[in-house]
Formats: sequence, structure tokens, C-alpha cells
Amino acid sequence: MFNNACRLSAVASLMFLLSCDLSNNNTIDKPHQHLISFEFNRTITSLQLIQFWNLAGQQEAANYATFDIDIYRVLYKSTDLDGSPVEASGAIMVPKGIQNPGLLSVQHATIFNNDEAPSVDRPGIISVVTRKALFASMGYITFLPDYIGYGSTADRLHPYQNRRSLSTSSYDFILAGLEFIEEKNLQPADFVINMVGYSEGAYATVALAELAETKNAPFETGLISAGGGIYDITATLDYLLINIEQPNECVACYAYFIYTIHSIYNLPGSMSNYFKSPYDEIIPGGLFDGAFTDSQIRSQLPRNTKDLIRESFIAEYLQGGYVELRNALNDNDIQYIPIAPLLIAHGTADTVAPVFNSDQFYENALNAGKTNITYIRTVGANHTTGIFDWAIETLNALERQFAPLASY
Repeated sequence: MFNNACRLSAVASLMFLLSCDLSNNNTIDKPHQHLISFEFNRTITSLQLIQFWNLAGQQEAANYATFDIDIYRVLYKSTDLDGSPVEASGAIMVPKGIQNPGLLSVQHATIFNNDEAPSVDRPGIISVVTRKALFASMGYITFLPDYIGYGSTADRLHPYQNRRSLSTSSYDFILAGLEFIEEKNLQPADFVINMVGYSEGAYATVALAELAETKNAPFETGLISAGGGIYDITATLDYLLINIEQPNECVACYAYFIYTIHSIYNLPGSMSNYFKSPYDEIIPGGLFDGAFTDSQIRSQLPRNTKDLIRESFIAEYLQGGYVELRNALNDNDIQYIPIAPLLIAHGTADTVAPVFNSDQFYENALNAGKTNITYIRTVGANHTTGIFDWAIETLNALERQFAPLASY
């Protein structure tokens, strides 16, 4: 669920260079079905990315920085959970100096602060754009949806770990991205969309693949890469409550999840059913409205899950109570196995997204007869450190399949 950027604290000296705003508006020549508007945000050079990742101690990642990239803010048409139309947002990153780039959709991990959202990309912080720019620099036009609840829809509660919302907003952004490519007269190598994500982004990636592969999409799905994901949400909450005494890397993630699923599904009761005082008032009091950083939110919550969640809720839920909540969880469990080549990765010491999620996913895929699947199971990696192994494996896989197509 959560991607901790503390490993990147050493790159503060590059924040000005990586945040220069040179935005200008772009006029859409003709109306599109999905694309509303776009504007240039900034350029990140390959040299800046090399310096960024070297200072972060990730020299292997720095080796993939090849092309300078232009970043655009994009508005597009999508729908909210109730089916009503909404103007959603995201960012598109375009590599410069490559004739026929590949296509990639990156679904981002958990963020709490709207300033990190791809379309916002506030100067001076390590935003989603800064963290994911490496994918574009290796030669991929990269689509980065904000999701509902961020960017242009920041006035709404983000449907956290919600299968329909994440898949729909990501899918619609790909369609808008294809119209952007047409508008900019770009010439991709093909119209195969690779899809990658870590944590919440892993869940969103598999949900997106299901939507794309089960409807008449105007593109093919390429590599599907998902790291550190929660796919069986029901079993994961059971595990959390049964093992409530165990440490958890992201107490805030579970506070966020329970709060959002209760609110979105309009479940009976209040936060005091789940959370101890004073957190039952702090959490619905604007803690997750997008204004606060990760560290600010953590300072308002206990360090241990057992100090957050009421014993009465744990007992009643595990004994079969809270049926409406369990039904909402079941509604968001993902059982689909993508048709496209699949790479999954997980750390065995992950206390946010327990590794049994990927273990079971992999077993289900093998039982379904899937052969084009790779599982990277990193012994000892937690949710924070596991992202690096997943990222390198994903970059390697993207490089292997794209190398014969690229020309520059």
C-alpha cells in the first residue's frame, strides 16, 4: 500500500533542478472523446536522473536513464464510482530524441499528500513524477494517472484500494493518452501498453489489466508487473486483526483504508466502531484530505496497530460480525489472472502487504495453467526495501522486450 521515500532524502540538493516549472498551455486542435486538455509542466534530463538515483544509492537504477523527458499535465474524461462524469487528471512523460518509443502505464503507490500527485508535482518535493521518471527516460511514453481523489478531483475522497475506481480511472487515462499521442503526432513503436505498479499501484495494475483484457480495448496489453500488492483484501484484514500485536510498517495505510471503505460504501456506524479514542475523531477530521504529508499523518497516529483498533471491533469482526464491511472487502478482492506476460514481486518481511498475497496469486496462476509468469520472492525484504528489487526486475524486463524496437 505505501511507498516510503526516506531512502531518497539525500537528493534534496537536486530538488530545484528536478522541479523547474516551465509550463505553457497547449490548445487542442479538435475535440476528443477522452482528452480534455494538456499543458507542458517541465523537463527532466537524463543527467539529473543519473545524479538523483546515484545520490539515492541506487546506481543500478541510474544506468537506465537514457533520454531527457518532457512532462505534461493532462485533464481527461472519466467517471466516479456512481457512474457520474468527472474531469480527472494525470501526467504524461515523453522521452525526447527517440523515434519510436514504447508505451507504458504506471499506477502509483499510496500517497497521502496531494502535492505528490502526478499532475500536481509541486516543486521542492520528491513527487510521483520524480520517482517514476526513470521509466520514461529508458524510452517509454509513460501514462501516470492521479486516480480519483487527487489532482483535479482532490475535493473528493480517494477510493483507496477500490478495484472499480482504480481500474476505470487508469483505463480512461490510457485512452486519453492515446489521443494525446495523436495530438502531438508522436510515433510509438506499437500500441502495446505495458502496465506496472507497486503497492496500491500493484493492485491497480492487475485491476487495470482485467478491465483492459475483458473489454474491447483499442490496444494490446504488454508486460504486467506488480510488486508488493494486496490482492486478497479480505484475507489481509483478517490477518492484520488476528496478528494485531505484530509491528506494522504503515499504520496510517490501514487507518486510511478502513476510513475510506466505510465512507465510500456508506457502512453503518462511525469511526468509533473501529478506532480507539482520540483516533476515532482525528481520522475523520480531515487527516486524509490530501493536505498532510506522510510524516505529519504518522505523528497523529499510534506506532502500533493494536493501539489504533478497538478490541471490541476485532472480536466481533472475527466472530462473523460486520457483514456489510466484509461484503465491501469481498467486492474488491482480485482473483483475475492476466493473459499478458506477468511479473510479480514481493518481500517476505512485508508487514503492510503480507507476502501470502503474492504467494497465493502465483499459485492460482499456475493452477490456471499460466506459464508466462515470473515470481521474484525476496527473502528478508520489507515493504519499503522490496520496491527496489521489484523496480530493477521491471526495468530489466522492459529493456529486454523493448530493445529490438527502439531506434534513436
